[in-house]
Order: sequence, then C-alpha cells, then structure tokens
Amino acid sequence: MGLAALLRFWGLDAGLPHLLTRPDEEVVLHQTRVPASGSMDLSHDVYQYGVYSSAYVFLSWAWAAGAHFVMKAVGAFPPGGYLATMDTAPWRILLVLRSLSASAGVLSVALLMVFARRELGRRAALIAGLILASSYLHVRESHSAKPDALLVLGVVVALGVMAPLARVPSFGRAAAVGVAVGLAMSMKYPAVLLLLPAWAMCVMGSEASGWRRIVPASAVVVGLFSAFAFLGSSPDLLFNEQTRMRVLSIVALVFPSLFPEASFPAKPPAVPQGVVSFEHPSSLWDGMRYYFGFALRWGAGLVSLVAVPVSLGWAFWSCRPIAIAAGVFGLGSVLLLGASLAVHSRYLTPIVPAIAIMIAGALVSLAARLPARRRWVVGLLALLVVAEPLYSSVAYDRLISKTDSRVLATEWLEENVPDGARVLMLGSVIWAWGEPQLPPGLKGVRVDPQPDVVAAAGVDWIVAHHHELFSSRVDPDVIARLVPPFELVYEIEPLSGSGEDTVYDPPDAYYVPMAGFHAVDRPGPQIRIYRRRDIETP
Repeated sequence: MGLAALLRFWGLDAGLPHLLTRPDEEVVLHQTRVPASGSMDLSHDVYQYGVYSSAYVFLSWAWAAGAHFVMKAVGAFPPGGYLATMDTAPWRILLVLRSLSASAGVLSVALLMVFARRELGRRAALIAGLILASSYLHVRESHSAKPDALLVLGVVVALGVMAPLARVPSFGRAAAVGVAVGLAMSMKYPAVLLLLPAWAMCVMGSEASGWRRIVPASAVVVGLFSAFAFLGSSPDLLFNEQTRMRVLSIVALVFPSLFPEASFPAKPPAVPQGVVSFEHPSSLWDGMRYYFGFALRWGAGLVSLVAVPVSLGWAFWSCRPIAIAAGVFGLGSVLLLGASLAVHSRYLTPIVPAIAIMIAGALVSLAARLPARRRWVVGLLALLVVAEPLYSSVAYDRLISKTDSRVLATEWLEENVPDGARVLMLGSVIWAWGEPQLPPGLKGVRVDPQPDVVAAAGVDWIVAHHHELFSSRVDPDVIARLVPPFELVYEIEPLSGSGEDTVYDPPDAYYVPMAGFHAVDRPGPQIRIYRRRDIETP
C-alpha cells in the first residue's frame, strides 16, 4: 500500500500551473464549472465535449468542492468560492482533481489484494498487489484528472463481487454485481465490457439446463441493475439529447462500420492527411500489434508481455471464478480495442487488474507444483514481472517532478518581456498543448508565419515549440525565413542528447515518454524564444 501511494502521489503537481500538461485535463476541469454554477446541463459547457460521462464530471466537482471547502478553512486556498478559485487559480482545482485519481489508484490496489486473497490465497494477493502497485500504465493514469483510474477501481470491484456468482448465485449477489458494473460504466463507458465476465459467472453458477443455462435469471438481474445504476447516475446522458448525440458521435468515430451513414451534429474536426505522424489501425491485426507490441510492452514490461498468454491459458484451465472473469474481461477488452480506429496506451489500463490476477494465480499454481526447495524460482519470476514497470514508474515520477519546459518558458517571459509585447506562437498542430502559457499583459498573435505578414502584425517576440509528437512541429525553413529580423535569446531543450532512445505514445500527445527516461531531462517540448533585434531586454 505504501508503494502504491508513493508512486501515485509523487509528482502529482506535474506541469502546474500550466493546465495543458496532460491533454483533456482542462476539459474535465472546466466542465466542473457547470455543476458549480448550479446546472445539470453539461451541453452548456464551452467545450461541448461528450467523451466524459456526466457522473464522472459531477463526482469530480463534488470531490473538488469538498476539498476546496476544507483547504480554504485551513488557509491553504485563497478566500472566495469555487468559481472564484477557478478564475484566479484553476491549477489548484486541477491538483485536487488529480488527487481523486491518485486516491482511486491506491484504493484499487488495496481492494485487488482483498479480493485476490479471498479467491486465490495470500501469496497470490501479494503478487497481484505488487503487479498493480508497480504498473506503469496504472501509475501514469493515476496522475491525471481523467476517469481512467476510477474505471480501474470499478473493474477491480466488479471482478471481485462477481466471482461468488459462479459458486452460489443469488438475487442479492447479482444485484450487487449489476450496481458495480453500472457505476463503473458511469465513470467511463467501456466498462460495459464487464457484462461479459458477469454473464460468464452467472452461467458457471447456473443449475439450469438447455437454453436456460445460457440465459440464467441471475444474468438478467445483473443486466437490469447495471442499467438502473448507470442511467440513475448519469442524468445528463439520460435527459439531454445533445449529450447523447455527442456520445454517439464518438462511438461512430471509433467504430465507423457500425454507423456507415450516420450523421451527428457534433462531429470531430477532420484532420488533414499527413498532419500527424502516426496512422490509425486499419485492421484488427494493426490494433493488436499496437496494444501488445507497444502499450503492453512498455506499459507493463517485457516479462508481463510474455506471461500474459500463458497466464490467460491458466485462467481458463484453473476453473477459478475470479481468474476466468479476469480472462474473459481482458480478452474481450483487447479484441474490442484492437478493432477500434482510436488507439491510446491508456485504453489498456483497465485490464491491468485482470492481468495481475491471472499472472499472480498462475505463479502460485506453479509454486504448488514445484518441490519446496525450488519454489524460489516463482519468487524470482514475480520480481521479474514487476521489475521493469517499477523502474518505469519511479523514473516517470522523478521526471514529472522536474519543472516542465512550458512552465520555465512562461516564467522567463514573465520576467523578461514587457507588458503589451506582441508574441507570435509557432509550432502548434491541431491543438495548443505544446504552447507555454502567456503571462498576463502579453498579446498572443496567430498569423501566417511569412516575414511580411509577421512584420505587418507588429510581432515583437516569437515563441517556437518543437517535439517529435505531432502537436509540436516547427518547420526549420519557416524559422530560417523569419529569423533575420529576430535573434534567439532563450532556449529550453528537454532532451539530454539526441533522444533516439526515448519512446513516446504519439496518439496521446503527452510530453512524457513511455520508455527511455534517461534521455529526457524534463517534461515538455523544446522551446525557443526569439526577440526582434531592435528591442532591448529589460
């Protein structure tokens, strides 16, 4: 537990006060304004973004509002209400929202150990807890104000409470499983896949014969209660047509074959071909190659990558309910993710508890078949499973604890650029995640980066950000054309060396690597600041 808490709360303030350190955190942050203003209608939010469920947004607001009240009472927050703090110091609220994810991450490890001990024994509980506690995928998402860590918590609870259904099914147990699955869905919609292992547990526990065994009464109860819990905790989705259409538009984007002729009012903007440096998968094979060859390889470690298929086979062979539930959920999730056009390493995070259960159970089963004098081999295998992700998690926390390059650039601009200066920002592709925030008093300029256009706009300073990620790209030829009237006065290089050993997750646009931490000095893109030559720095 101590390890889990250390890895998830260490560096929790990464990148602050910059609000765009992790893409989409600012969306969740600003959506909490809606309930804080006394409204239940998330369609009024300026972002009009339907990805995050209303239940998650309302929970985030409740957590942040409670923490805001307590912190203000002890003098840690400035006086004023929630909305006032959002206006003056939004980064404080964002830090509190991140603490919700970190707390959910720690609780997930604790509950996983409880359920694993009940179903598989004390040794399996310890191994499963170590795997989840050290998981780089889980540590990475437990630092973000996004619903992934809460989804993992929902997965752990659902898998734990559904296992007894395979032994002694009852109305109460089925209802509890349904509520657990429904609440997990209310945090993030892909939790609907938990209905697959829930159904499998109901079938295992059914004493009926024929077709009634395939559709047991307990499965019907699970489905009904999951629907009640999900809809009851998601009022905006239930009553707001605009929110429903936005959610459907995301589903249509991810699985276009399901909606070949659909037309939604909230389609995402089209991205011109060649703008981004990665390609979406065109087949199930491409998706599986990404999740196994990249996300699982760097997020869980090479040993886990090798152990997953072996432990999956053990899960179905063992006839242990929680192992079978984990196997069904993990396999179903990977197949669905692989068939999707949208790929992100964080999408694999919810199956980490399932992987931990299967590997832990397989190792303990192996130990039981070895002579006592050779059981140390199993302990060694367990250490090998956690070694690489633990190293990555520690390296990640150490890296994000360093000041982000965007924050350093903002501080330099605040100290060296006079009020009223006109600053041209270069490098943003599609989104502005790589930009440092301009201090108050400076005027941002966005014009075509041509010398005559820049001169006509009265640009005094140029801030250019560049990175191997698609969201920060500066064409050297553009800089060469603009530089003659300007001179380089400040530069931040986050890489130590060429950066060839670093591995980033291109679709995520997150300026922290998945691997190769030794070649990175700090998070963020390379930033160069140019000053017009006839301006003197104060």
